[in-house]
Amino acid sequence: MFRRPVALALFAFSFLTTSVPGWAETSRAVRDVIEEVVVTARKREENIQETPLAVTALSGEDLRDAGIDNVQDLSKSVPSLQINKGQGNQIYIRGIGERTGFVRVDPTVGVYLDGLFLPRADGQLLDTVDVDSLQVLRGPQGTLFGKNTTGGALVLTLAKPHEEFEGYVEAGLGSYDTRKLRAGVNLPVTDRFFTRVAFNAVYNEGYMKDVGDDARSNSEEGISALFQTRWDASDTLTVENLLFFGDSSGVMTNTNCNITRDDALFVDGLALLWAGDTDASQGRAFRENCESNSREQQGDLTADKGPNPMLEQDFQSVLFGSTATWELTENYLLKAILGVRRAEEGPIQTADNDGGPMDYNEAYNNEPSIRKSYSLELQLNGSALNNRLNFTTGLFAAAERNTETFTLLTNLIGLDATSLSQLASGQNPTRPASPLGTTPVVGALTGDPLLQSDFELDNATYAAFLQASYDLTEALQLTLGVRYTQEVRKSGLTVIGTDLNDLTTRLQAADPRYVPLTPPGPLAALSGGQTKGLYTFAGSWLEDPVGIASNVFRDQDGDGIPDYKMDWANTSRFDADETFSQVTPMLSLSYVFDEYQLENTPFEALTTYFTYSDGFKSGFSEPRGVEGLARIEPEEVANLELGFKMDLLDRRMRLNIATYNMDYRNMQLVTVSNDSAGNLIVVFTNAGEATIRGSEMELSWLPFAGAVVSLNYSNNNYFYSEFEDTDLKELALRGNAVPVDRSGEPFPAAPEESASLGLQMTFPTDIGLITPRLDISYKGDVFFGLDATSAEVYRDDERNAGANEYVLVDLRLTWMNDAGDWRVTAYGTNILDKRYINSTVAVTDSIGTFNQGYGDPRVYGVDVTWSF
Repeated sequence: MFRRPVALALFAFSFLTTSVPGWAETSRAVRDVIEEVVVTARKREENIQETPLAVTALSGEDLRDAGIDNVQDLSKSVPSLQINKGQGNQIYIRGIGERTGFVRVDPTVGVYLDGLFLPRADGQLLDTVDVDSLQVLRGPQGTLFGKNTTGGALVLTLAKPHEEFEGYVEAGLGSYDTRKLRAGVNLPVTDRFFTRVAFNAVYNEGYMKDVGDDARSNSEEGISALFQTRWDASDTLTVENLLFFGDSSGVMTNTNCNITRDDALFVDGLALLWAGDTDASQGRAFRENCESNSREQQGDLTADKGPNPMLEQDFQSVLFGSTATWELTENYLLKAILGVRRAEEGPIQTADNDGGPMDYNEAYNNEPSIRKSYSLELQLNGSALNNRLNFTTGLFAAAERNTETFTLLTNLIGLDATSLSQLASGQNPTRPASPLGTTPVVGALTGDPLLQSDFELDNATYAAFLQASYDLTEALQLTLGVRYTQEVRKSGLTVIGTDLNDLTTRLQAADPRYVPLTPPGPLAALSGGQTKGLYTFAGSWLEDPVGIASNVFRDQDGDGIPDYKMDWANTSRFDADETFSQVTPMLSLSYVFDEYQLENTPFEALTTYFTYSDGFKSGFSEPRGVEGLARIEPEEVANLELGFKMDLLDRRMRLNIATYNMDYRNMQLVTVSNDSAGNLIVVFTNAGEATIRGSEMELSWLPFAGAVVSLNYSNNNYFYSEFEDTDLKELALRGNAVPVDRSGEPFPAAPEESASLGLQMTFPTDIGLITPRLDISYKGDVFFGLDATSAEVYRDDERNAGANEYVLVDLRLTWMNDAGDWRVTAYGTNILDKRYINSTVAVTDSIGTFNQGYGDPRVYGVDVTWSF
């Protein structure tokens, strides 16, 4: 599938390059060699080709040329990087990422802005306005970027205030009523004090229609502002400050739904009946609800999630950073980095598990979530022994306070009395043979109709680190590093269930035919004889008794959640205080070949390296419904990596290759379980052992002046060596914790294979420079399952719980005048209008649904930039 677009692109490129006579002679104004790239991946400035780790570096110009407006766009062109944006931001490097966005869980990919660690995934998909460079560090960075970076790190560096007055204004219009405006200006105040201001505003109406509330989802409206200062207090002391403010809103990704498994617990596995079911012999409402929102029934880019799907997103954040750099001597530099951040996210639906317009099974953050963080890093960089020894050492401390309210809606459910008797006696319940059944039983059959969990989390991090590189010879360098990290996690959890007395009062007042269940015979074993919240219905299944009862508690206050009263008088409180610590070492050997060794070879420069590195991601306390908090162990990784970096063909070609083996212990994975009250809960667990073996390739080539070819490829083979889960059906039916071996499953949410091809040419003309650009990106198959049987249905047919491979094609055409102060770019992304799934989850054991979110369709637009 990938070969045809690549072949066409290469043919078009070869045709153009052979059809422009005298090209090399007329285009010397544009670059004809690959320039040296300086990175700070080891917290000091180095040539990327001599840095012994896998890193992709993009300048602000590179980002602009490729049309990368935010970090999410990097997913198309950086090897092993996958960024999904659904109800939570998900960043994966080499198959490792955090899937849920819960504040109790740290991201596995660290994001740093001017040296400041951004602790929450909600603020990581930054726009790239006023970014000077962006680096993607792949693999664990456990020494210098040691805050939970078992997957890798994204390092963003802003354009800094300087001595010249300059600025830019960029405006754009595009499909789906896209409007954007960016501006920035550098304002020197004195010869020692400089300021810089940047502004970004964006709006689009979204491309996914929602027929339930006659609106659109995937929409965006946001504004952000950045103010920076630089004060050269003396010849040796510089103080840099930044203040960032962001306010975004919009409607998050909507999804379509399909049923993946008939015997899932909520479909047919427990013989349950839902609002809308009037035939006891064949419950159809749950299935029909999901399938009514399938792509087959709704049509392309259309969904139905009901009148109030609670997908409106409201997020504000403020970040202050201050960096003081003191040149102690010619060889020693002391740096202090202070960060303060506050963010607030409004109420939002985190999962619509039933997948359709009905409120059968949902999850919400139904109160604002407050996130506050503080960090301080002291860093000493130095060199000694005639610059043969270079080192970075320091201390890091951070504190974070988060609140989060998570509410699970199961609503009222029905079960025929005969099926309930089977369930109570430990049998697999079956549906009655007759549509009339026997006696309808309605109520809280799978836990509380509404269960709320209030979190308070206080995290503290303390670390000391040292990394030193020593030139054993002029060509051979040894690097040793070590970091000690201590994480203190204090968690408070308050669990509030539904007020069942109020439920009984309101239900009987609406319809006296609902009578609290008094279990005879086998039913006495049900929930230990506790049947509060269960009611027999003195009527027939033909009357839809579940629907009548559910209608009593329908959402009337407009907050999107059925109006059950919470039992605040009988809350459960749980507290945990856990400490996790780890030492993460690294060792690297690199060899830089000199020009004499490379004589009579195609290489202009060649570096090879071997690295061993450890990574660590903190453990935490995990809520288990009414059971309280459970300890999740830290995630650990050991990485072996071999790399080659080379410049060839008179420095017109650059080729970097890395191959690696990463062994994980106690990988933190999300799955589905239930508590002792029957509540279905999404929980984290530790997979014992896992391995990733892969390779990456990055190629840049300037075949002639003005032409740029980039080709990237990655292949990651993921597998679990040890992953034991619990059979959910056995747990739900009989309370037995029967182990299930999940070691044969694929990793979720990230493809094993990805590739990209970029072709860009610059034509000097009488009216300025014309630059067409073509980008083709490929992503392999992706598994999106959450539980054990999702892998089974995925193996039968990938469409049941995953996404097929896809290719996206983007085009850009840029004109820039001879003075370089005006630029106009016309672009088209996904010009073939390919439908591809990029934000989704399949839950097969319990709810039996596969919710699929689709990426951007074809989008056109024009951007105009004036620089001064």
